[in-house]
Formats: sequence, C-alpha cells, structure tokens
Amino acid sequence: MPRSLWVAQLIISDATKEKLSGRHGLDWREVNAAIVGASGLQYTWDDDPERGLRAIAEAAISGRRCIVVLYPVDDPMGDTYALGSAYPR
Repeated sequence: MPRSLWVAQLIISDATKEKLSGRHGLDWREVNAAIVGASGLQYTWDDDPERGLRAIAEAAISGRRCIVVLYPVDDPMGDTYALGSAYPR
C-alpha cells in the first residue's frame, strides 16, 4: 500500500527557486501550492549516502506529473520539509 505524506510547511531556498524555474520550467509558487496541505501525497523514503534521508514524492504541478524531493526538517510536529528539487517526470 502506498504511503501518504502530509506537508504543513515547505521551505524553499532562493537557490532552489532559481533551479526550479531555470532548469525545470516550474514556478516555485505552483510547487508550493501542489505540496503544502495536499492530501494523499504518495512517497517513498530514500536514504542517499551523500544527501541523507529524503522523501521522494509524486505530485501534479501545472498539469504535469512531477517528482518532488523533500528533506525532513527538525520540527516538533514532524510535518515541515525543505524542498530539494522538483522536476517533470
């Protein structure tokens, strides 16, 4: 059974915002809207030796299926993530 991830807050750095638009053709505001508060966001955990633990999720952004990389942030509620990247599938 696929797991569902809840994201209450998404942190997006300026460098990631630039990468989203310049390299992947995505607007960070649309990525944020597609992830924060979305129900049924399917994901798997990936423990990369260089990048650490991260959630790899799928979401519809601007009508396109995209892969989203989310890093958990130390938060008492456990529902804050930093955006690593998002790109069309």
